[in-house]
Amino acid sequence: MNNGLESNSGVGKALMKYTAVGIGIAAFISMAFSAIAGLVMGGDTGALLVKQFAAMLAIGVAYGAPAVVWLNDRLAKWAQMLIALAPGTVVYMLVAWWIGWIPRQYGAWAVVSTIVCVVVFTAVISAICGVVFRADVRRMNAQLKLRQRRN
Repeated sequence: MNNGLESNSGVGKALMKYTAVGIGIAAFISMAFSAIAGLVMGGDTGALLVKQFAAMLAIGVAYGAPAVVWLNDRLAKWAQMLIALAPGTVVYMLVAWWIGWIPRQYGAWAVVSTIVCVVVFTAVISAICGVVFRADVRRMNAQLKLRQRRN
């Protein structure tokens, strides 16, 4: 039976991709219910839950929308990485400062180390996503070229 996956590596990639999507959906649902609970309960805790939901949406859009750059096979990898990383990282830092995720109360060292950790972690995740997206684009382009040759 052929389900479109040519090999075990295809199954592994699909498993990782669907797992990541599932985690994203679960996180969204969890945060949405937390925001609803925050609106119902009110007070400082409720306001914080609503803020975090708004933060998650803003950060998700800031990282997600520019990720379409991975579909452009003509740009240099460094340009793709910069375009994919910069908006999300800037929005994340602004939101993290606003909400208090960056521990300013512990001094400059805590602020700088938090920012460095966020940038490194973001670069690693973005690089992994970029490799997966580029592989998908190359496979689709190869299939398109094959179809064009047949016609």
